[in-house]
Amino acid sequence: MQIAIVVSPEPGVQPLGLGGNFKANLSKAVEFGYEGVELFVGAPHRLDAKKVKELVKAHSLQIPAVGTGLTYTRHGLSFTSPDRRIREKAVERVRDYIKLGNQLGSNVIIGSIKGRCEKREDGWANLRDCVMRSARVASDHGVHLLIEPLNRYESNIINTLREALELIESIGSESIKILGDTFHMNIEERSLCESLREAKKYLYHVHLADSNRQAPGQGHLDFRKILDTLGEIGFKGFGTVEILPLPDQYTAAKLAAEHLRSLT
Repeated sequence: MQIAIVVSPEPGVQPLGLGGNFKANLSKAVEFGYEGVELFVGAPHRLDAKKVKELVKAHSLQIPAVGTGLTYTRHGLSFTSPDRRIREKAVERVRDYIKLGNQLGSNVIIGSIKGRCEKREDGWANLRDCVMRSARVASDHGVHLLIEPLNRYESNIINTLREALELIESIGSESIKILGDTFHMNIEERSLCESLREAKKYLYHVHLADSNRQAPGQGHLDFRKILDTLGEIGFKGFGTVEILPLPDQYTAAKLAAEHLRSLT
């Protein structure tokens, strides 16, 4: 499995990964042994995709995915909002991310942008509609949407891989896949490894963070078992380190890469 780390190409944004000087962070990613960077982007329509792609390529890195979380956490746009106008703006913003993904050769994550719903039945219907419409755009642009289940404290809809699987099968689009995040799974799944096995048909990407959301090896998750399971099910995607920058972002990034490489 190839590993990546979350990096922001925008100034003033600190992701669960590396923030600050983008070029310097790409060099650090290479130094620590990463093979890719997952971009945490707040304004996809303003990002100079050509410049970013050339810079990342110059460091011999790939861009497996682009995160959309700031659309919800900063702008309050979500797929489950009871306000149709907000949902439309969320779909429009995801369209911008999909166009960016097409330019970068990256997939697009649907995580926090799912939002929180007031009534589950309405929330599910609104979520399904927005994802289905976004999937049509993604298909036209050769991009996959990655549904990321989040824990109950961050969202009250699509908390488990099984629920993501149910959403995907209810829509039936080849452009929708699953992103499994070990931090969220540790809270919501009865068994991380069994859930990964169950989702193997759609599992396209994983986020790697320990039980305390710090670097793998700094909590109690058994990453050897997790990586072995991913190997058993034939997982071919990227594993992205998405972690708190503790004790500082570079120490955390180095610890994560070292621990994961020690298990392969």
